[in-house]
Amino acid sequence: MNGCLIIIMATALSGLPVDLIPGTESQPGETVALGAVQFEAATGTIHLDGFFNMSQGFVEYLINLPGAKSHECLIAVDCDPMHLQTALMLMEVKESRSPESERDLGGLTGGDRLVIHFHYPVKDGEGRDFVRRIRAENCIINAPMEREMVRCGFAYTGSGFLLLDPPPGAPEGAEPKDEFMARVTGELISLSHRPWAILDNPLALPYPDGDYFAYGDVLPWKKDGNEPPPVRVSIRKALPGEIDPDAIRMELPRRGSNEPETIEENR
Repeated sequence: MNGCLIIIMATALSGLPVDLIPGTESQPGETVALGAVQFEAATGTIHLDGFFNMSQGFVEYLINLPGAKSHECLIAVDCDPMHLQTALMLMEVKESRSPESERDLGGLTGGDRLVIHFHYPVKDGEGRDFVRRIRAENCIINAPMEREMVRCGFAYTGSGFLLLDPPPGAPEGAEPKDEFMARVTGELISLSHRPWAILDNPLALPYPDGDYFAYGDVLPWKKDGNEPPPVRVSIRKALPGEIDPDAIRMELPRRGSNEPETIEENR
């Protein structure tokens, strides 16, 4: 096998950036369209198209609807959240424990882990165009540890329905009705345990808002006056070896050290 190809394959499995010449990256096969959500049944992969809200700064969400917490959300995807949840059900993903509130810091145990990749255009130092493929965790920095987020994957916690009163300005006599809450909040994929998000960071957290930042060194930057950088998101079940089995809680450094605390020390 070509040595260069071996390096590319090994890098892709590790989740580190792989920059490919446009047109040479693999393309989705036959997909089922659920609105703006594409489900590729043969590979069990969901595809979403969106754009980057930010390339640096504090993040609480990986992906939301456009305009939903955009100052703390890495990517915006314009889709019906119910279509995303339906695609995950078609994938037969086992559901994990859902956080009870935004202050629920416990691990989101059980269920399947999902791996998320981003695909977006970048330029090298000489201005040549490439398509970068990178795992989501490698775009997020664990601030206390000053390194990339651990390879924990994401948990399917599912959004749900809640009976809400009519909004202000509704016709007189309007009745409360059940609303799919991901549509109401705009939350799709959280890093900080949000009860109405559809996917969430499974790790036990030390703080209600986590402590994660966008990793600007690998992300595209918006130039003044330009459209926000586009991105294609792919979601699938994790393969063997893609999830760190020791990833149970967000790492914190030992006091006076950059080494992580043990699980017992971090309780």
